[in-house]
Amino acid sequence: MAKILSVGLLSIPEVIIINDNHNDFTVVTEIEFHDLDIQFKMEYCLHLFVYDIHGEVDAPLVIPNWDESKVFPIVTDRKDEYLGFQVEYISALNKIETIKTSMRLQLGRLDDTSSHYSKKLEVFATIEPAIGRASKWSEPFESKIEF
Repeated sequence: MAKILSVGLLSIPEVIIINDNHNDFTVVTEIEFHDLDIQFKMEYCLHLFVYDIHGEVDAPLVIPNWDESKVFPIVTDRKDEYLGFQVEYISALNKIETIKTSMRLQLGRLDDTSSHYSKKLEVFATIEPAIGRASKWSEPFESKIEF
């Protein structure tokens, strides 16, 4: 089983212009693989979710499903603003791997929950093995009740 050692942001713009086009930045994720991962060259899917944090960090509820995993926030304060995501496919070849992921998001977009003065960006990283747990909700359906 892989372990995420660290997640960091590089090249974040000091100033974000309102309604600008896309901003480029890099997420650096350091991952440690178990010896069995390396032996079997296990494949993993790394999910990176970017948020603008408003107050306390929303606790993430992860529904893992290889390349389409979802994160649902459990809000304890003000709801954090979801800005976007990126997916990376990784094979366990070395004990420690550093993954640099280029991302492009429109950070200057404002809505009712946005701060007009600053952004507190954080990345939530989660990693799913090719052989492991998978989860998915059904599509919603309705049925009528008659009296």
